Amino acid sequence: MRLAIVGCGFVADYYMTTLVNHPELRVVGIHDRDDARGKAFGVFHGLRLYPSLDALLADPEVEMVLNLTNPSSHYAVSRAVLEAGKHVWSEKPLALDLEEARDLVALAQAKGLAIACAPATMLGEAATAMRKAIGAGRIGRVRLAYAEMEDSMVFREDYRKWRSRSGAPWPAEDEFATGCTLEHAGYYLTWLCAFFGPVAEMTAFAARLFDDKGTGQPPETIANDFSVACLRFRSGVVARLTCGLAAPVDRSLHIVGDEGILSISDGWNTRSPVFLRDRYGRATSRLPKLGKLLAVAERRLPFRQWSGRRLPLEGGEVVTPPYASRIDFARGPAALASAIRAGRAPAIDAAFSLHVTELSLVAQHAERHAMPYRPISSFEPAPVG
Repeated sequence: MRLAIVGCGFVADYYMTTLVNHPELRVVGIHDRDDARGKAFGVFHGLRLYPSLDALLADPEVEMVLNLTNPSSHYAVSRAVLEAGKHVWSEKPLALDLEEARDLVALAQAKGLAIACAPATMLGEAATAMRKAIGAGRIGRVRLAYAEMEDSMVFREDYRKWRSRSGAPWPAEDEFATGCTLEHAGYYLTWLCAFFGPVAEMTAFAARLFDDKGTGQPPETIANDFSVACLRFRSGVVARLTCGLAAPVDRSLHIVGDEGILSISDGWNTRSPVFLRDRYGRATSRLPKLGKLLAVAERRLPFRQWSGRRLPLEGGEVVTPPYASRIDFARGPAALASAIRAGRAPAIDAAFSLHVTELSLVAQHAERHAMPYRPISSFEPAPVG
């Protein structure tokens, strides 16, 4: 499928880095509202630069657009793409307002187009292994999940020096204004929804712990930097998800069943080891030393490797960015394109993306909602296994 990229900032290099894993995708051109940034990205990757968004959307060769703009632009850009008759893969979230996200889904449906939203880590090898183990009954009936998305005090790092491969700066102001929950919750909300179906109700709390992130932004423009959400799925499973910029780095997930526990140490690694432990949390077999622990970007504490039987992961190694996010970012648009070509429903579709967006928005802005909150969106869950 022929793609165009709108938004040539930090995350766009993640997609370009991982496109090599999906030769069925071809980028025919790019656009960025910052002409200098667009030119730098285009020269680095050898891509055609469209002079305007209108010019990109008028090109009949473009079939799908990757909307990699700042979150505040997601709605306007995605709507323009859909109006032009092209499919959309959007970075998270679909929009910063639930009604705008619903409008995008309704417009796509009316036009017979596909729209879906990152992240796509639920399609990775680690998530697939965990999902199959759950479906096969390896841990019995699932009762509880604990998910962590703690990223430490990154605002005290020397983030002004962080650059992507093509030289784009890390968008600190946008990150802190959008909020770590909207940026990170989807990494595990997608897994949990894929495993256990839609959420029936949730209770969330959020707070801004640090008013000063070193960017000079007024405190009222900086989003909550901590949240905890307790979710009850229609299937009966209960989960707790935390997101924050205070506690030490922790991106672990534990799925607790009647007969055992599944654990993963890093949801940002598409091939993170998945461990099976007995119902008391003990190793079910002794393993040889796992070698050097995974350290993230040298500036982070190493992740703990959980004990237990290490489940096999299908597929071979894939190219991932050489940063903390060891994720095949292009896997999402590749899966969407494959489903469109085959005329089947994609694993990550509009309804699924809308549900995850709603949950993320409520967790990020918990103070705006009466609790417990009952989501208005839903999706048709696929069989687990």
